[in-house]
Amino acid sequence: MKTEKRFKGLFGFVAAYPRVILVVALLGSLFSVVYTAKKMEFLTGRDDLMPKNTGYHQDYRNWRQEFGDMDDIVIVIESADQERAARFGTALYEKLAADEQHFQDVFYPFGLEFFKKNGLLFMPAADVKGLRENLTALKPVLKELSASPSVQTLFTYLTGQIDGYVAKGSSSPGAEAQLGSLTFMLEKLGIGFKSFGDSTATPPSLEEFFFQGKDGQESSFSKAGKMQVITALPVKNQASFVPAEEAIKVIRAHLAELRKQPQFKGVSAGLTGNPVLEHEEMSTSQSDITLATIVSLILTVILLLVAFRGVLNVVAAMVSLVVAICLSFGFATLAIGHLNILSMVFAIMLIGIGIEYGIQLVLRYQEELTGGAEPLVAIETGVRNNVWAIIMAAATVAAAFLTFIFTDFKGIAELGIIAAGGVAICVIITFTVLPAMLVVLARYRKIKAPSTGSDRTPHSSSLTESAKQLLFGHPKAVVAISAILCLASLYPLSQITFDYNLMNLQARGLESVRYAYKLMRNSENSGYFAVVTADSAADAAAKTKALESLPTVDHVVSFNSFVPEDQQQKVADLTALRNELSDIKPGEYEEDLSLMELPEVFENFRNAVARLKAKLEQEGKPEAKPVAAFLATLDTFFAKLEKEKDRNAVGMLKDFQGGMFAELPEKIQFLKESLNAELVTASAIPQELRDRFVGKTGRYMLQVVPKHDIFNREPLKAFLDDVRKVDIHATGEPVMVYESMTIMRDSYMKAFVYAFIAIVIILLITFRSIKFALIGLVPLVVGVLFMISGMWLFGINFNSANIIVMPLVLGIAVDSGIYIINRFRREDGSATAVVTSSTGVGVILNTLTIMASFGALMVAHHQGVFSIGAVMSLGMVACQLAFIITLPAVLTLVGKK
Repeated sequence: MKTEKRFKGLFGFVAAYPRVILVVALLGSLFSVVYTAKKMEFLTGRDDLMPKNTGYHQDYRNWRQEFGDMDDIVIVIESADQERAARFGTALYEKLAADEQHFQDVFYPFGLEFFKKNGLLFMPAADVKGLRENLTALKPVLKELSASPSVQTLFTYLTGQIDGYVAKGSSSPGAEAQLGSLTFMLEKLGIGFKSFGDSTATPPSLEEFFFQGKDGQESSFSKAGKMQVITALPVKNQASFVPAEEAIKVIRAHLAELRKQPQFKGVSAGLTGNPVLEHEEMSTSQSDITLATIVSLILTVILLLVAFRGVLNVVAAMVSLVVAICLSFGFATLAIGHLNILSMVFAIMLIGIGIEYGIQLVLRYQEELTGGAEPLVAIETGVRNNVWAIIMAAATVAAAFLTFIFTDFKGIAELGIIAAGGVAICVIITFTVLPAMLVVLARYRKIKAPSTGSDRTPHSSSLTESAKQLLFGHPKAVVAISAILCLASLYPLSQITFDYNLMNLQARGLESVRYAYKLMRNSENSGYFAVVTADSAADAAAKTKALESLPTVDHVVSFNSFVPEDQQQKVADLTALRNELSDIKPGEYEEDLSLMELPEVFENFRNAVARLKAKLEQEGKPEAKPVAAFLATLDTFFAKLEKEKDRNAVGMLKDFQGGMFAELPEKIQFLKESLNAELVTASAIPQELRDRFVGKTGRYMLQVVPKHDIFNREPLKAFLDDVRKVDIHATGEPVMVYESMTIMRDSYMKAFVYAFIAIVIILLITFRSIKFALIGLVPLVVGVLFMISGMWLFGINFNSANIIVMPLVLGIAVDSGIYIINRFRREDGSATAVVTSSTGVGVILNTLTIMASFGALMVAHHQGVFSIGAVMSLGMVACQLAFIITLPAVLTLVGKK
């Protein structure tokens, strides 16, 4: 103990009782880990990050209180055959509706008898009239196909249609419409021929042949059921990391089971909606951050082994780092009690930041040992000469984070408290646990002969004189070039934007993102809409009219929407069509191919298509090209049959015919039932729809569907600006996203300004000199501008994830400068000598370890997490240039006075 008593103050206590300190630290770490495991919660919802006292959030809460929780899982079902999609949807709906353990409510509009019976009334009157005319004209072939559903019947019908057009000529009445219809049907049939022989392909459906408009384009009737939506409100397990996880797993298991059934061949389905997006975001980011943390620790250890040139100091530094991280998690649990999607990355932050202070201490310790000092004296020197610089450097980073608490964004404020507390803990550990580890391990260190003279500093010879002259011999030129590059960086600064599109944060190729975009671009089933409320049906009608007149609004869905317009005419057309088709009685499908008749049927059909092609080419019609393409496809089809005639041609034809006609009875029955529509009044609207669109107090909900994709800021802002002209209290997910992203962006800008002011104050306190305080800002200005330029060059914008690195870059750009300036002012030697000393090497190693810890995030699939690593890596490269090149040049020109 006698040796240890030479030392006073904190280090005297550490040197006297190192093992006590280590035991206390390890017990505290163990307690923190257990406490965190039991008490720490994870908030997965974006609502948890937002301020609760804003007007837009109050509007959102009022809407949810009036109409209930609408945070639904959305199941999107797609098929070229709407009847098959309907059967798939019905089967899935029945399974989910029966599962009250996982679902509070399941809603399937297409499965309601109301829509099955009255669905055609929601088509435009012109389309209903067109449907009547089309099906009336097609009655003969429908009747024939009902009696004899086969390829012979279909080909014979098409042959007659083609010959009729060729005989009448293009100038006859209705010829243009007939040609459009024929071209459309041949195109769809060609798709079926191309898939001939492929057991995994989907055969063309009858709707694609017969239910198209006069212009040959697919009718709204055919389109209506091809994308169907089921919404399921999950029972959330609040104890789970992702509350809706179990419900999502159940749905995916049912989907996998249904997809395997042969009757649902060609049906695809997937999940989206907020619960699914949040589930996939949290799952992806959690696994990404776990992997990144492991990679970060490995890279940090490798860097320290290279820098410290031995194992003992690396062990001391890493033990201290692990203790700091454990205690920081305990602090986060005690102070906040939960982590959110933003604060989840703070462990990665601490790996880079926490090791920084220890690096300075250990390198100075090694420098003193190389100069011949005793181990304890060397440790004491490392602590004493770095204590002020480390405290003030840490203060700049902590201040940058603490400014977050003055912002309006709850998630950011919590991150600021957690990160600032973590920085403070890292500093305390640096001056207690790390010296204690060095003291304990000193006895195991091999004693080397002391170096003398110019070799006293172990890192001073790491650069040759020619390299030093190149880097540090032209300070005026370096400052001039730096100034020019900073001015040039003002242009990239003006071009960098804030990305509002939350889909750009998700991992590429996610099912939930893909279906979110599909819904956005499908006007019939848009799942992303603004919400306006009305006092009455009349008020809802007035607001609907005003909203639908806006240029950014596609349409509005409300309770009134379920009372169709122009019902008298539509019902009359449908009734007439029902009477017209009443004698169509579909029988059962049989696989009989009538093989003896097929060759002649095929030859007649092929010849008719050839005649049509020749006539269209003669008349110079643009339809000649697609008809010629179909003829080539038809010849390929016949060639496949010829090739397989002695093996499996009959089986292939049976599969082809069965795919088109096996379900014909159900399809015709489905069609006839849809013609039984009656006049709809408000009282006939089912309770399921009433509950969704009429609230608890009688208010009406209007879902305002955008005309364009509104995931990006500009179209989103234009849409909301328009909607708010009608109702200033409009709400819904688009409003929440826009307002929260705006507040987040503005909060970070405000925090940046606050942090800058705090850093200036800290620099003035640290150096007690305006001149050196301004010099301390040089790495900040140069580093940030160079980082922005790098982002611009690589096409990276700020987003709600990567913007959290800004205060960290701000703090690191200043704190590393403090180490260099502090040693430059306090000790002998030039700026070049400082940069090549243990202090300069420590600064380089600091930025490399931070780059390693954050760069490890670039292994992530989650694009938001990846962008954090990318931006921070660019920031560290920029700061490195500022520390090693620009700052020494400025110090050389200014001098020590």
